[in-house]
Amino acid sequence: MPAATRPRRKGGSGVRKQLDAQGTCGINGTQVHQQILGLSGYFLRHWAPRSVSFAQAQRTYNGLAGWGRTRFQVVGGKLYYPDLKHNTFGCVLRRTPILAWALLEMLERYPHTPDVDLPVNCRDKPGSQLRRPGAASELAFSYTTGRAFSDVPLPDYTYWGLPYADLPPWSDWLSRPMAGWEEKLDQMIWVGSPTNPLRQAFRRCASDHFGERLVHRMPDKEQMHELAWRCKPSASGKGCPLKPKQWTPLEEQCRYKYILHLPGISDWLEHFKHQLACGSVNIFIGSRPQRPARGRPPEQLGPPRTFDHFDYSGPLLKEGQHFLFVPVGGAGGGGGVCKQLVAAMAQLDAVPERAKCIARSGQELSRAMGMERVYGYMASTLSEASARQQEGVARRVIRAENSHLVTKQNFFSFVPPAKRPWMENIFVPAHRDRFNNTPLLPPRGAETSSGLFH
Repeated sequence: MPAATRPRRKGGSGVRKQLDAQGTCGINGTQVHQQILGLSGYFLRHWAPRSVSFAQAQRTYNGLAGWGRTRFQVVGGKLYYPDLKHNTFGCVLRRTPILAWALLEMLERYPHTPDVDLPVNCRDKPGSQLRRPGAASELAFSYTTGRAFSDVPLPDYTYWGLPYADLPPWSDWLSRPMAGWEEKLDQMIWVGSPTNPLRQAFRRCASDHFGERLVHRMPDKEQMHELAWRCKPSASGKGCPLKPKQWTPLEEQCRYKYILHLPGISDWLEHFKHQLACGSVNIFIGSRPQRPARGRPPEQLGPPRTFDHFDYSGPLLKEGQHFLFVPVGGAGGGGGVCKQLVAAMAQLDAVPERAKCIARSGQELSRAMGMERVYGYMASTLSEASARQQEGVARRVIRAENSHLVTKQNFFSFVPPAKRPWMENIFVPAHRDRFNNTPLLPPRGAETSSGLFH
């Protein structure tokens, strides 16, 4: 028997539903605060108390990709870092030392954090698949998670700044004055390259459909790689002096009323929080995940419907309230992408106050996640993880892996030579008040030796 034919949906119908569903403008600060407090328990819901053994913790770390993992332990309110074995290449760029610094900062604020082992997947994508019911899932930390993953998200490295992208630390970014809605350019901006079928389809049709209303900047891929990976700072506090062609810092993107997002390799957007803070309408264009989320009360936490991968703030994001989601067909292949966006923009233009309201709500949500709440989330998450691990797991890992005490006094002795110019000349000046008593010690050994931040 042939399948029943579904009625054809009109372009933009998903957007219309989002715009119609919005209630009051802005966020409920009390509700958001309560939701932030509930995030740690939500992400650790897969494990019963004291269910993770030392053997499981070892298997979890060993099961992470050797080219994208690191590990720390907290014991007695102090931070430890192991002698990583030769088959661990560590985290790209400066992710390991930045995470170490973040944990030291967190422990200063929360010195009674219980003992916990932290195996970390430091790639952009989550790496621990949820197991079938009854089977133990790996308790690993990551920058991202998803419906099909058990990764417990930690705040990503950009909260402490990304100087090569002209991004200051999160507190400084939130304190920067942003152009008001009426001062912004009535245009859309998209910064990205045609790296997948969706982006390629959009690039082919965008000029004909949007003309001058769309500003597209496409930084040179090779030059971007050079900027992120090879270019050394030119002076203390100054990042790489050479920027790629069509380089567009996030601060400039904030001048536009509409910021477009088309997922690339992963649909995790590490700068989405920064762009929410702009006070612009952030428009995410992508395919709807195959399993739609069930309806739930607004105060109840759950995975965002829009994204397959998301960071720790993902359960707080609501389409139509903090940003706009434009669904396209073709399972991410870009079918009808420009027509869908045309329909969405027409509906936004018809209700300009609604567009302004979405921009305001997104900005308020980003500001509700200030740096002290970031540290509070980290402390709460480590406490929840500690309660899932059996007593003594972290201490056993320290003995088994010959972990070393990391403090602000010896922090730089763990930083290998290749990472030092950026850490000393860029990261330290950006956090000068927090590095006052941190000496720039020489490395503990050769860059390839274990015991240095990989």
